[in-house]
Amino acid sequence: MTNAPFLRFAVLGPVRAWRNGEPSPEELALGGPQQRALLATLLLRSGRAVPIDALVAAVWGEEPPARAVGTLRTYVSRLRRVLENDRTRPAVLRSAGDGYRLDVPDGALDLTGFDRRVAEAARRTAGGRSRADLDAARLLLTEALELWSGEPLAGLPGPFAETQRSRLAERRLAARRSRLEIDLELGRYAEAVAELTALTAEHPLREDLHGLLMLALSRDGRQAEALAAYAALHRTLRSELGADPGPELRRLHARLLAGDPAPAPPEPEPDLGPVTRPASLPADLADFTGRADLVARLTARLTAPPGAAPTVIALSGAGGVGKTALAVHVAHRVRGDHPDGQLYADLQGVGERPAEPAAVLGEFLRALGVPDGALPESEAERAALYRTRLAGRRVLVLLDNARDAEQVRPLLPGDPGCAVLVTGRAHTVGPAGAWSVPLRAFAADEASALFTGIVGEERAAAEPAAVAEVLRLCGHLPLAVRIVAARLAARPGWTVAALARRLADDRRRLTELRVGDLTVETTFRLGYDQLDDRQRRAFRLLALPETAGIAPAAAAALLGEPAEPLLDSLVDLGLLDTPTPGRYRYHDLLWLFARQTAEREDTPAERRAALTRLLEFLVATQRRALRLVRPGSPAADGPDGGPAFASADAARAWTLGELPDLLALVRQVARDPLHTAPHGPGDALAGAAELLLALDPVLEDGYRWSEVEPAARAVLAAAARRGDTRAEARARHALGRLFTHTSRLPAAREHTERAVALARAADDAGLLAAALDLLAHVAFYEHDLTEAIARLEESRDLARRLGDAVGEVERTASIAYALVERGAAGDGPRDDIVRAEAVADHARGLARAHGHAAAEAYALYILGIALREQGRLDEAVARFDDGLAISWSQGLRARESYLLLRIAETQLLRGRPRQALTSAGKSLDIGREIGEEYQQGRALVALGHAHAALHAPDLARARWREALTLFERLDVAEAASVRSLLTGARASPST
Repeated sequence: MTNAPFLRFAVLGPVRAWRNGEPSPEELALGGPQQRALLATLLLRSGRAVPIDALVAAVWGEEPPARAVGTLRTYVSRLRRVLENDRTRPAVLRSAGDGYRLDVPDGALDLTGFDRRVAEAARRTAGGRSRADLDAARLLLTEALELWSGEPLAGLPGPFAETQRSRLAERRLAARRSRLEIDLELGRYAEAVAELTALTAEHPLREDLHGLLMLALSRDGRQAEALAAYAALHRTLRSELGADPGPELRRLHARLLAGDPAPAPPEPEPDLGPVTRPASLPADLADFTGRADLVARLTARLTAPPGAAPTVIALSGAGGVGKTALAVHVAHRVRGDHPDGQLYADLQGVGERPAEPAAVLGEFLRALGVPDGALPESEAERAALYRTRLAGRRVLVLLDNARDAEQVRPLLPGDPGCAVLVTGRAHTVGPAGAWSVPLRAFAADEASALFTGIVGEERAAAEPAAVAEVLRLCGHLPLAVRIVAARLAARPGWTVAALARRLADDRRRLTELRVGDLTVETTFRLGYDQLDDRQRRAFRLLALPETAGIAPAAAAALLGEPAEPLLDSLVDLGLLDTPTPGRYRYHDLLWLFARQTAEREDTPAERRAALTRLLEFLVATQRRALRLVRPGSPAADGPDGGPAFASADAARAWTLGELPDLLALVRQVARDPLHTAPHGPGDALAGAAELLLALDPVLEDGYRWSEVEPAARAVLAAAARRGDTRAEARARHALGRLFTHTSRLPAAREHTERAVALARAADDAGLLAAALDLLAHVAFYEHDLTEAIARLEESRDLARRLGDAVGEVERTASIAYALVERGAAGDGPRDDIVRAEAVADHARGLARAHGHAAAEAYALYILGIALREQGRLDEAVARFDDGLAISWSQGLRARESYLLLRIAETQLLRGRPRQALTSAGKSLDIGREIGEEYQQGRALVALGHAHAALHAPDLARARWREALTLFERLDVAEAASVRSLLTGARASPST
């Protein structure tokens, strides 16, 4: 995020918008005149909601087109696409009731800046009109008028735009008139005459402007021309309106005829002495390291030819990220381009008493040669004198450790030859128009260079792995790296590895990051102490989950209140980061600080409740996903919630994308005694176990079971410690699934049989159906096909009773698969394969009836196998192709790999080894991609047969040796058949 508003808008001329960026803003394409008129209407309503009928009237007037509302909503949609890209915060253009509103940040609209400067100018001259007041007010009005770029709302249609155009033009004219009145008080008569001559020509009937022109001419010693100006106006009014000048202008005319002298000039300036050349920058760091590209860009910006306003750069970021070091280093590099001096102030923005701008201005004025006796009292007067002293000079101002833009604003020079560097933790520290540069931690090579520069190259080179680990534990934060390097340099007897071991303890790490009075924790504490109570609570509790980041909806569940405004406020203050839209995270060390602060300030019950709320939200979200991916699944029973998903693909993508964080949270809850002591059915461990169960059907399509193992083992251990059989059953089912699909069959049977027993004892029909299906898979891989069929039939009947249509389809198809295998092995009735075809075709019909594509792909897979076993090879390939098309469309990578393998095997039987080679190769690639080793082994066997059929025995043996290595590691029966292939025995392709 940046300190200046990310989007900027202009209405004081043609309606335009820009997105801030480096090195220059990007102007946005806002569409046609009516679309711009809509945008202008929303901009000029200052963030207020505008009903749809009012917007229609503003754009089209009293006779809108027939489809005006639909057209307007189209314009809104287009504007959203332009304004709300992947780098902006969402919902800049919001729906509000039956209308819309546009959220315009402070400083983002040129009209707001104009009004603020005009109002401040009026305030400066309301209580008195000293020379300093008049100078300050004139500068403000000049800045306000420079924001205009032509006719306001130029080219926009509609009655609202026309009305606003007149209103804005009048406000511009009023500001010019106020500035001209000040010019007359300051004795700038000749300049005023030139401008007023042009203005009265533009507005020949405006008596106030003619009066100012008459005064300017008179005070410039041009009495006759002043009287002639009155006579010309009198003629114009008579010819155009048939009227005479008003009484005020007639009185002025009379005074001029009487030779009334001009008012006395303003009070003389006090003797302020000559302007001195300040040089108050702190010393540069002798070992400044890193950020070479950024240093070059900052230097280029600060040494570029002056523009229309002073160059202002704001560096923001978390404590310890190196803002001050960078600013001081760059300031020293550009001193030669600011020959009139350099000013420095520590604004103490995160201290208990931030510096008052008036006090800082006093120090700056003294540095510029103003004696104490000539210092004005008020902040406004000091600011005006400060800008006056810097007029026409090239001075660099470094404002370090600023609290916010309000503290900075009075300290900005007015002369475009000056430049300002601002540092602060808040991303909103930069005033409007500043080039904002958010700083992050060092890159690994930068951190290494700083560390090596302090401890010495020889010492760092002796332990490169330990150095990398130390830097990782420091999160590459410059302050932390400097501290640990300094500690090590002062302790020649320590090894880098010993330091890494000390830092590895999370509870000691912040304590270790201390050298002298320099500590990382103190730096973080200063930022934390600036927060209000709600921000502090959010900062602490958001650190409880050990995940890589958090989304706003999950954060809201964790906190128990709307979270996005809190998250964004912490980002703005440099205490959170948002690496991608809708995702928030801490720097590693800030996370550690927040976590330890939560342990000190929040009770165990509060922390336990927060994580329980988060888990309940994630379980509910996963159930919602499951109802799309696996409609009717018993694992989706229970309340759902969280974000809605547009499709099953979106739901599956959410699960697979969030899987590392979901499993990290499960592991955390299961190993922490805070959550594993019994607290009732709604506690965090119960939520973790339910999450494991709800993940299972989605992972079936993704083959990522190996990631589940640590989480499932942790839940199993925690369940055993507290005697929680429900959580145990879910953990054992997850482990059984993992071990089945990684061919660790004894362990798979042990865990799955226990899950079945626990589910029967608890009358947990949903889990029992899933566990029986899994036990059937174990039996299938053990070649006990009769047991597999019996388990599948019981599971199918349970699924039917539970209303799990997809489960019924899949288990019906699996029964067909078992029948095929039993028929092929000759272990069952002679008609098993014929029965399998009928059962698979029935499963395919059920899947179509329920609209479940993944289940249909599975049924087609089994149907193809049944047809192939009957020698109907062309029909078999056709069914495999049908299943492959569905798998491609659904992203079912594992199913795709299996179907390609079956196609390869069937092509071999058809005598088409080259086609088999292609299909088996694709199957192997997918098997490697998803980490399914058993499938890789089978694909390698098929590839070997294809090479053998193509008379390439060396390639065939190489493939079979690869397969044997896999099968032996998995300890499966297929290893024996591959050994026989390698010893020269002839074997037919695997079926």
